[in-house]
Amino acid sequence: MNRNHIQQLFNEGIFPRGRENALLIETHANWIILAGEYAYKIKRPVKFSFLDYSTPSLRKHYCEEEVRLNRRLTDIYLGVEQVVDTGTELGIGLEGKAIDHAVVMRRLDPGRQMHTLLQKGLVTEKDVQKLAAKLANFHKYARVPHKGPSAESLLEDFADLSSVSEVLASQFGSDISENIELWIDQAGKVLDSLSSRISERHNAGFVIDGHGDLHSANIFLLEEPVVFDCVEFNEHFRINDVLSEMAFLAMDMERYGYKSLSKFMMREYQKIYPVILNEQDELLFLYFLLYRANVRLKIGGLKAMDTLEKQRELPDYDRKQLELFIRLCGRYSSLIERCT
Repeated sequence: MNRNHIQQLFNEGIFPRGRENALLIETHANWIILAGEYAYKIKRPVKFSFLDYSTPSLRKHYCEEEVRLNRRLTDIYLGVEQVVDTGTELGIGLEGKAIDHAVVMRRLDPGRQMHTLLQKGLVTEKDVQKLAAKLANFHKYARVPHKGPSAESLLEDFADLSSVSEVLASQFGSDISENIELWIDQAGKVLDSLSSRISERHNAGFVIDGHGDLHSANIFLLEEPVVFDCVEFNEHFRINDVLSEMAFLAMDMERYGYKSLSKFMMREYQKIYPVILNEQDELLFLYFLLYRANVRLKIGGLKAMDTLEKQRELPDYDRKQLELFIRLCGRYSSLIERCT
């Protein structure tokens, strides 16, 4: 499907469960149509270095994977349905030619998304305690893969930030490219010093097939927290040390100014599933905190590319977000002093 199809589906399409309060959301990889009490997620025909939705068969496969994997954490995923072109109209689950597929989910109250509540100062210790318990129990019993990350593979992941250096340079000046190279070099030194501990943690069962994208926008704080939208398109991103998973959420909470609540979350998590056992683990957690800032910086760069391709000015919110992540990456100097 292309953007014209999506617009037609949103404006005129048939949704078997109703289309009250319809809303269209676009990300760098998906279109989400909210209609009535349901959400329909359709994958964009895009291909990046880390994601390939370029063919209908790949999009169908990853729709099915998304449902399978997310059902480990929540029951809001209802299944996969066809997007159909009858020749006269588009719709979900109709009889006719399938032109794509959609993940169907229950629609939840956006006012209860964690990032929204963080912005309003409405996240409580009780919320975080419940969330920490849910995540600790998920991680504790998640599948442990045969092969885990090495220092070399982690550095390769970090170095992918260079893929957006050109667009970041266009927004922040040419010296950003030099800074990115410096950050990559520094990351290599940190990882080299922790290489043995990285392997030991995999052997101890701390590397799991996890969520892979654990930030506050992928959480609803309800009576029982709902964690959704795990990475289905690249197993490599889900195979993480639990410290990397928790660092993503901890970094995101700090981004909204909740460093103390982030630390409270980790203490509650540790009560159920102790995963930081020594000073090296503390250093590794700090590294992952900075790596996850790298990930958000890269995603910001991808969003900027998409915005610039449409010849629109980069939103001020995105600009500030990118600047924040650049500042976070600057924390490497103190990490290196502790590791060398």
